[in-house]
Amino acid sequence: MTEPVTGADSPRRRRGLTTGEKTGAAIGLASLLVAVLAWQWPRQGQGPQPTPPPTSSLATTSTSAPVNTATPPGAGDTGRTYLDGMTPDTGNAYLQPLPRALAGRADLPHPVVLSCPTNDGEDRSRSVSYPLKRRYLDFSATFRAWYPPGEDPESAVRVSAVVTVRQPDDTLTRQPRPGRTTTMSRPAESLSFSVEGADLLTLTVECDLGGGVAVLADAGLTR
Repeated sequence: MTEPVTGADSPRRRRGLTTGEKTGAAIGLASLLVAVLAWQWPRQGQGPQPTPPPTSSLATTSTSAPVNTATPPGAGDTGRTYLDGMTPDTGNAYLQPLPRALAGRADLPHPVVLSCPTNDGEDRSRSVSYPLKRRYLDFSATFRAWYPPGEDPESAVRVSAVVTVRQPDDTLTRQPRPGRTTTMSRPAESLSFSVEGADLLTLTVECDLGGGVAVLADAGLTR
């Protein structure tokens, strides 16, 4: 029986790596290196990404000015209330449209036309009253007289005014205001006075002849 050799390498242990084993090892090492690089490369190339700027809400906001659908007041109408747009307390039956001969005249805006009394019996004056409710400070108008053709142009037309104030004890105080008298042949008269604190405005017309009218143009109240 042969004893195993001791103290020396066996043939398997003395043999080096073959060419195929070396090639396989090299390929395996290369594959490992590629895998490591493939894993590391995205990490090294990644940096903080820029934050996209926020979308401005102004981009979708219309810059067009709003359309004003309200009807603008006429020139000179600011803060003024015209009698031709108010409902009288009394005397509405004594108001009438402008005579045809005066209709459409530019110098007669917002006219209030009071008919003359007939001067028969008790029909000696005619009055129309407007509620003020202490809302206004002043009244003004331009006053003209008018008679039908064939009447004396020198016949007078008179307009007087009274404001009524309700006192704390509920009594009424009538306070006269300056009036005017004119004829067709005279220029228009200016009529203006204070109505501050008044509850009622009463306008009264008197005439030399029946058939005429008192024309109060631009008759209005200011606050």
